[in-house]
Amino acid sequence: MATTLTVGHAAGPGEAKVLGAREAAEALAALAGKRPALALFFATSKLDLGQLAAGVVDTLGEGVPVLGCSSAGEFVTDRISDGGVALSLLASDDLTVSVSVGEGLRANTSRAIRQLVTDLRRDARPPLPGATHRTILLLSDGLAGNGEGLVDGLAMELGAGVTLVGGAAGDDAAFKETWVCLGRKVYRDAAVVAELVSRKKIGVGVQHGWCAASEPGTVTASKGGRLIAIDGRPAMEMYRAYAKKLGVTLTKENQNQFVFTHELGIVLMNDELKVRAPLSVEDDGSINCATEVPEGTQVRIVEGDHEAIIGAARTAAERAMAGLGGQKAAGAIIFDCVARKLVLGPSFRREVEAFQAVVGAPVMGFNTYGEIARVRGQLSGFHNTTAVVAVLPA
Repeated sequence: MATTLTVGHAAGPGEAKVLGAREAAEALAALAGKRPALALFFATSKLDLGQLAAGVVDTLGEGVPVLGCSSAGEFVTDRISDGGVALSLLASDDLTVSVSVGEGLRANTSRAIRQLVTDLRRDARPPLPGATHRTILLLSDGLAGNGEGLVDGLAMELGAGVTLVGGAAGDDAAFKETWVCLGRKVYRDAAVVAELVSRKKIGVGVQHGWCAASEPGTVTASKGGRLIAIDGRPAMEMYRAYAKKLGVTLTKENQNQFVFTHELGIVLMNDELKVRAPLSVEDDGSINCATEVPEGTQVRIVEGDHEAIIGAARTAAERAMAGLGGQKAAGAIIFDCVARKLVLGPSFRREVEAFQAVVGAPVMGFNTYGEIARVRGQLSGFHNTTAVVAVLPA
């Protein structure tokens, strides 16, 4: 059998349990009698995720692990939706799957990580002979503001040689509350994981496609995901100066949209950029970001045109395919920032088509509030405004 990935999709509106059952049935039929090892779904926050998960579990049976989260848009190979559900089923005789949940991310990230890892180790299935590749699929609260700390801490607890990939849950760009699911249960302020221990390596590719557009500044005050000051002045002053050069006057009515579609880049070695997503502006000129922007880092406002963004998606998929070492793909799971979709508008379909054209197999994914990709030799694991592609070998 090796590995097979199938997809299902249900566009809303509709009763959540019915939609969950419908998409699960579509993906199950495509498996042609194979037993699923894992179900993964991404769904609009406008649905009752508990009822949706119940529809999936009832269709697949209690023995199939089910992971999911709320989204800011979802897609499969040939269908895109806002307000729908995307699902994939994974069947394989090359890997085993174990799952766990960690709660209370905001108050105590370290404790949530320990819960995740302890439960994962306690309930882990014995690996198959020759299965030496470990991949963690991670879905987390998209508004916790501690994505970098979560990924770093989890990587340290799990040890060397583990690949982390995943995304931060969304809520249809409302930025109020996000949820993750494990089985029939829905969790707020939590993260869920599935550990895949496989004989074949899962390929992961990462690319954002943005370039520096402003003069650099240094973060002089920040607290978690709150960016307080750049060069000793309220962080928003850097954006006001940049907007003025573009002929834009920022007001309370338009400033949130402006910062969200003009991301911030942390300058790394060799002038590479790690993108961070500003979400909203406070009255004191501080900016709430999707994750930490540490003090002392140099930052620039970044920009990207449609061709660069779509080209980056293609590059991410190509890098993931290269990780398979020439093997064919069973399919891909994609974590793509909501800001990319908002910038692309109707051209977002071209980005999904680019993923599928490179992979040449079913794809499914969602628009995230943060993208996770930490592989061997790379320390940075939490991204914004980035495309992350995980390709499973056939």
